[in-house]
Amino acid sequence: MACDGGTGLRAGVTEAELAIPLRPDLFHLLRDAHRLTRRLERAAYQAIQTAERARQADQEARGLRRRRGRRLQIKVPLPQAEVAEEQAIATFDNWCWLLGEIRQALEPITPAQGLVTVAETQVTIETALALLQDIDHPDITAFVADFQGQIPELLAPLEWLEQQLTPVLQDLDPDTQAFLLWTWQHRRDLPLDRDTDFPAALQPLVQAAWDILGLFHRSSSLAESLHSWLRPYLQIHRGMPQWLLPLLQLCWNHHQFERGQRAGSSPLELAGVKDAPALKEVLAQLFGSQLAAQPA
Repeated sequence: MACDGGTGLRAGVTEAELAIPLRPDLFHLLRDAHRLTRRLERAAYQAIQTAERARQADQEARGLRRRRGRRLQIKVPLPQAEVAEEQAIATFDNWCWLLGEIRQALEPITPAQGLVTVAETQVTIETALALLQDIDHPDITAFVADFQGQIPELLAPLEWLEQQLTPVLQDLDPDTQAFLLWTWQHRRDLPLDRDTDFPAALQPLVQAAWDILGLFHRSSSLAESLHSWLRPYLQIHRGMPQWLLPLLQLCWNHHQFERGQRAGSSPLELAGVKDAPALKEVLAQLFGSQLAAQPA
């Protein structure tokens, strides 16, 4: 079961005493990293802007640049602004590079189409986190401290995958193993049939390996995508009084379509309701004859 950063699922599994593995959702763990990426990027652009303004002010002071109006006022001297600019850019670049290494290390299949080993993944992550701490940025240091506590849970799915796939792939040569993993990665793009497109001797291994890889999960991205699709509609109808929804249904059912194959007909007429009263008549019965006397 994949869970987000909340404690509801964890508490439910614990209370129900379910003997199932509970994995942290990779999306929510990296969401904090993406937010930090945007903050560091904004800080880098701000430092670039400050340094550029300081350069323009320095050129004006030396008579190398002219502009209308008063001279540019700066809060940071040019040497200090250039140092801050270089440091902010280096911090952002190093953060992006090391975060990319961590993300790539958590993939079950390497870029060379090999099965990742948990030992190499752990070494890569620990090395990247140590280098991130050397950046000496308070936000990055806080992220590293929080991320280090998640390493055992992040490695658990890879440990399970390694334990399940190693006996299946141990007798295959590297090229055949790489081909098997590559076909699984591109199974949705390639019209492959495991019963006809693979040699008969290889079909049992393909079936076993693909079934194991299909059970590997670490993220609730499908649920997050569905929630993000439904969220705007929830926001629209949040706080809607009980009387409003039936009134909207009444209006929609009496409204005639203006174009398309259903033009000139209302949902009530298309549903087979004959001699349905007009919306004006219905509202007159609901709110009195005063409304009926008003122009439509």
